[in-house]
Amino acid sequence: MPSKTLFPTSVILLFLFVPAWSATEFKKPFLQSNCIDCHNSETREGGLNLDELAFEPTRRDNATTWEHVFDRVAKGEMPPKNEPRPAAEEKAAFLRELAHRLRTASLSEQQKEGRGPVRRLTRTEYENTVADLLHIKCDLKGFFPEDGVTAGFDKVGEGLTLSATHFARYQEAAETALADAIFHAGSQRYSQDGVSFFKRNEKTFADYGNWKEDDSFVLTSRMFYPYTVIMGPWAPLSGRYRIRITAQARNNGGKPMPIAIGVHNRHASKPDAPELLDWRDLSETEMRTVTMEADLQREEQINVFGPTLHHRDDVIPLSRKGERWTKQAIVIRKIEIEGPLKSDGGVDAWPSQGYRELFDQLEQRSLSNITGVPAKKDAPNPAFPVSAQPKADAERLIRRFLPKAFRRPVPEEIAAPYVARVLKALDEGVYFHQAMLDGYKAILCSPHFLLHEETPGALDRHALANRLAYFLWNGPPDEELLQCDLSQAGVRHAQVERMLRDPRSARFEKSFVDQWLDLQKIDATSPDSALYPEFDAALQLSAVRETQLFFHELLTENRSLLEGVQSDWTYLNEPLGWLYGLPEVHGHELRKVRLPAGSHRGGFLTQASILKVTADGAKTSPILRGNWINEKILGIHPPAPPSDVAKIEPDIRGATTIRAQLAKHRDTPACMSCHTVIDPPGFALETFDVIGGRRDFYRVPTSTGQVIEIKPSKKRVHRGPAVEAGYTMPDGRAFANVDEYKTMLLEDKDGLARALADKLLTYATGARVQFADRDDVAAIVKSLHTDNYGLRSLIHHIVDSRPFLNK
Repeated sequence: MPSKTLFPTSVILLFLFVPAWSATEFKKPFLQSNCIDCHNSETREGGLNLDELAFEPTRRDNATTWEHVFDRVAKGEMPPKNEPRPAAEEKAAFLRELAHRLRTASLSEQQKEGRGPVRRLTRTEYENTVADLLHIKCDLKGFFPEDGVTAGFDKVGEGLTLSATHFARYQEAAETALADAIFHAGSQRYSQDGVSFFKRNEKTFADYGNWKEDDSFVLTSRMFYPYTVIMGPWAPLSGRYRIRITAQARNNGGKPMPIAIGVHNRHASKPDAPELLDWRDLSETEMRTVTMEADLQREEQINVFGPTLHHRDDVIPLSRKGERWTKQAIVIRKIEIEGPLKSDGGVDAWPSQGYRELFDQLEQRSLSNITGVPAKKDAPNPAFPVSAQPKADAERLIRRFLPKAFRRPVPEEIAAPYVARVLKALDEGVYFHQAMLDGYKAILCSPHFLLHEETPGALDRHALANRLAYFLWNGPPDEELLQCDLSQAGVRHAQVERMLRDPRSARFEKSFVDQWLDLQKIDATSPDSALYPEFDAALQLSAVRETQLFFHELLTENRSLLEGVQSDWTYLNEPLGWLYGLPEVHGHELRKVRLPAGSHRGGFLTQASILKVTADGAKTSPILRGNWINEKILGIHPPAPPSDVAKIEPDIRGATTIRAQLAKHRDTPACMSCHTVIDPPGFALETFDVIGGRRDFYRVPTSTGQVIEIKPSKKRVHRGPAVEAGYTMPDGRAFANVDEYKTMLLEDKDGLARALADKLLTYATGARVQFADRDDVAAIVKSLHTDNYGLRSLIHHIVDSRPFLNK
């Protein structure tokens, strides 16, 4: 098992034998003429001392420093514009020599050790791998600590350490997963008509102004929302469940009305609000059956509610006077819940897929029957598999399971100890089911299961199948992928297409977008309800769905990745329509919408989810948003601010604008060069508030004498100072608004493509993009010229690249 750092010993030994050049020996005339005056042992501007900096690129920190020197000189940022500039030929010669040395060292390191250290499965990869292997949907991520994030993703080997905690939790998680796979609680097929459901809680429902009507139940308010409203039965097993609701909207002005589902945890320490998962629109003109699906853990339950219905306090007074509610309502005829579902959409019957994977068709007997000890009254008496030929069945089942678990053929020297372990336990009198479960647990805790097995150089077909699967499915390869000759470009292309059509590709889309665009941080802040009364759970879910559906459209239709900066379309529903100033969008189901001219929307940058994760609950910061766009969209990584420079905190009282504060901040020489790059995108988005609404003024918590009504909530907020739109690009060109800023960004199409290619290559290979990879990324970008920069094409070019095909 690798050490906690997972750092190959050979790399450490290599450090001892790599020749080192000092900066003054390396291209001395160029550095002496253009750099040393500011970056010597006395001045150390920016913390850089070229007098003493050796050239040792096998050390990560040293290589990073020299790459930074290369990039700053190549971009013309150094020497500074107010200093004498080197001749073009002199600069080009320096960059050629430095690039050659960095590339040679980087490529040599990759050939010896690969592009990164040995990687373990991330906790999400682990959960998906066990889920696909055992045909279960069990929360296993929660057993493990959060994975470290390196270069923006949790898949990079440098950040994936192993600790004693991991080893203990692997055993606990394996036991839980195996128990879930063989647990016999039957499937669930629940069906309740509206009248029967009403009668179960008739007094409560009637007291809250609801009533029976023919064969249906009329729901008039949110009742206890966001807490429980209409509760389904507890799920007997963890898995995916299908929910069908037959219902009709009433008194909504002819517009669709949503009915939503959430999940409630039976074992919550206190009554908890069900997490809002999904919704469907109901028609006012006809009774309609809508279908949704949700992942439930054992003993979780589905809740059904109307998120846009009135508060119960509006309805109850009428009910007490014997009057019926005549405003918005939902007429519910039937609620059906079934599951767990199999991968083909059918309901999993007993013996379940998970049980058959582990024990084939072996019969089950109760524990008391197996042990001969009568079960105590009211005590659990679970059933377990038994065998008439325990040794033969044990060897057959273990050998069948091993290549599926290890995701490659298993040689005898590896398989034999696992078989021997189980047979030895049987010889010692251990019950068959106990010996087998112990053997399966050992397999699930094996390094062959937990690690991505790759060796330096070209990946063999099984390692390549695994890399492709954990890229596009975020989980293990299937049998077809393992049997393919993925060394053939045509075969790779066909498999990528098949995999992107497979439902498992949704795991890639969610994982990549969540990390690339920080959607996983959407809950990190809660907007101040006094300043943003229109914000609620439905708006947040809508915002996240817009971004997810937008990326999905780019991928499935091979649309240009440049539309991530500016597009004339997006996905909207009614809550987002109000936020974006497009109130003609009706219904809660998101759909593709053509944006009108002048909407200032289109692309990722002006989507509500992005604008929320780049702000806190009360204020926005051009620095945060500027850094975010540079790192996520432009592939530029501004250095951290000097430790002796005070952090800027926007004045939320409105006395001083952030623009005025930053103007003083930039007067500090140590800050100016970075803020020249950071501030333009930050100020381009300053006309958008913390929840993604467009604004002409700041909202403030104290009275200014001006009050503004917020639609559609009709609540009021205090108006603060006006927002100053526009700014200047690093090259001095001015832009008046976010639309002009986006237009300027699109002038560098290759730069935008390069930044996204870097992100995808890092995610796909579990290693940073290194200097030796730069030519490969450039070739990928060049290949996109004939494909209109299509996102799906970019995926294909990533998979065909040298860094992807080699460790």
